[in-house]
Amino acid sequence: MGRLRLYSLVAVAIGLVSGTLSDRTPKPEAVTRGAYRVLEGDFHAHTRFSDGFLSPFGLVLQASRRELDVIGVTEHNYVFPGLLARWFSRLIDGPIVLPGSEITRRGYHVIVLGQTRRVDPDLPLSEQLIRVHAQGALAIAAHPVRKFWPALVPLVGEFDGCEVMHPIAFRGDSPTGWRWSDMVEFYRKGLARNPTFAAIGSSDYHFFSPLGVVRTLLFVRSADEAGVIEAIRKGKTVTFGPHGERFGPAELLKLLDREPYRPRTSDYHYRGRGVLDVAGRTLAFLGFLGFCFLGGRRRRMGA
Repeated sequence: MGRLRLYSLVAVAIGLVSGTLSDRTPKPEAVTRGAYRVLEGDFHAHTRFSDGFLSPFGLVLQASRRELDVIGVTEHNYVFPGLLARWFSRLIDGPIVLPGSEITRRGYHVIVLGQTRRVDPDLPLSEQLIRVHAQGALAIAAHPVRKFWPALVPLVGEFDGCEVMHPIAFRGDSPTGWRWSDMVEFYRKGLARNPTFAAIGSSDYHFFSPLGVVRTLLFVRSADEAGVIEAIRKGKTVTFGPHGERFGPAELLKLLDREPYRPRTSDYHYRGRGVLDVAGRTLAFLGFLGFCFLGGRRRRMGA
């Protein structure tokens, strides 16, 4: 590689690093309602280790841009991407990360939150739930449409909650059996068995822009991983349907009547500002031009 191209690559690298450092999203301001701190969470997100687009680190950065206070990193049948995401988020003082997985079987999907050890997807569902709870983690029925009911309904009382809100709610009923109304009915079945059955809203994020398009409000005593897990376990959650429907315990819905709360709707637009931002972008652009043109031109002239 010619010297000019090497210098150009160094310029691009410096520009990328400085641009990343300048593109920092400030943490959302603390919000309280009643005696609770209110956090916004998205508890179903995938990475490139299966069928997602972002790395675990990129997912954390995306969650920050979307002004989420907490995310669940729930890769299909694997825990390590969530552990990587939690490590990185702690390093950069990012959002709270609950490492977990999505236990994925043909007959059902289960979101696990607060997980550190993998649960074998080939075990019977009843044994999987036992192993989830044995490590202090939470079991959430993922998008529980009717085709999953034969496995899920007999054990509904063993779950900590379910996704009652999901992007399929925006698409209407599907001829393939993915109906939001089934999820709402399953949530009611869960409440009938367990009064603290948590209402969860998640984006089921894979790629493009919908991370946080569906959110869960968490009413926590402490804004940390343990506080989030406790809030879900006690059913201190609220989520919203596409037409203003509200799901959650009556006490929290009454609290929101007295003290309304509108979930954040921020998008992940570019935020770089200041001298570092301008210098970084300029350096990266000039380095890119140099890499593309200067080295090749020099070789042609010397030929």
